Amino acid sequence: MKAGWEVKTLNQIAENLDSKRVPITKTDRTEGHYPYYGASGIVDYVGSYIFECDTLLISEDGANLLARSTPIAFPATGKYWVNNHAHILKFDNFVTQRYVELYFESIPLDDYVTGAAQPKLNQKALNSIPIPVPPFAEQQRIVAILDQAFEGIAKARANAEQNLQSARALFESHLQSIFTQHDHEWEKKRLGNVVTRLTNGYVGPTRNIYNDSGVPYLLARHVKNNQLLFDGKTFITEEFNRKNKKSILKEDDVLLVQSGHIGHSAVVTKEHEGHNCHAMIVISAVKDTFIGSFLSLFFNSSEMKQKFQEIRSGSTVPHLTCGEVKELMVPLPNLATQQVIVNSVREFQKKTQRLEALYQRKIACLDELKKSLLQQAFAGDL
Repeated sequence: MKAGWEVKTLNQIAENLDSKRVPITKTDRTEGHYPYYGASGIVDYVGSYIFECDTLLISEDGANLLARSTPIAFPATGKYWVNNHAHILKFDNFVTQRYVELYFESIPLDDYVTGAAQPKLNQKALNSIPIPVPPFAEQQRIVAILDQAFEGIAKARANAEQNLQSARALFESHLQSIFTQHDHEWEKKRLGNVVTRLTNGYVGPTRNIYNDSGVPYLLARHVKNNQLLFDGKTFITEEFNRKNKKSILKEDDVLLVQSGHIGHSAVVTKEHEGHNCHAMIVISAVKDTFIGSFLSLFFNSSEMKQKFQEIRSGSTVPHLTCGEVKELMVPLPNLATQQVIVNSVREFQKKTQRLEALYQRKIACLDELKKSLLQQAFAGDL
């Protein structure tokens, strides 16, 4: 550690106000003038605090009981309450407060968390965290350098993320234009009339069905944005596969995510023929009616994304039913035209994916730069 620096625990440089909490009941949490914050209410820090209020206190008396000193840089004045899912720390000055915030970004706070079912950073663990503390002038210098650097990194990252979204939007726009352009040319048919199979994958508890090896078992997380990417982590026995033969997969089947991120789809490749799936809709075509990859492209168009939202069931967990999906009207040009479109879209997608990869690498580099600056700062090398 650099000469002149000291190692102090958090409770030596800040006051933890947790012990001064006053219980508040749900009946007190009704609309009023004073904000109430939960752990999820502290969103981010980029030059200033961003708070999102969960609810409001009802009375002046209640607010007086629950009042806390307004944190420095908090844009409003007055009283507020933070529930027991977030710690309240009070520093003598903003420089040290910001210095500690930056230090917390540089260390794995998970090392101080206890509890597997409900992980928690308790007051004792928080207060015991050792912090390298330089003289005040050095704290000022470190905070100034890092804040200036991070402002630039944040702007560059925001630009990269915007460009990444633009690349994805470019592909989605191109895909939608294909189906819009030919909307009146192609015959539309009820999906249920052109399939030999439209059924659920296995639906039931999975706790006791997984094996370390065996038959790959595809889940909704493996299907997104017209891609099927198996992570090699979920397998079932051959016996379980045979028992659930109605959802054994064939090459060119379409997998449609049924629950959660509904409407995402992908085509089963030869690699996954004979495998099985969980809680997804499996669609097999009547011969010479449609190519699986063409149907999957249609499912991924913005028109169909909207349609899936319209026909979904369930408010807490969105859900698609086989009955609703069978009633969908799908455009079906001849097979040769379908294949031309699939080939064309794949080429266009390759170009946009190269752009996406470029911006993703840039974002990763910016994150690494921020991490490196933090490590240098608190090692005394900045």
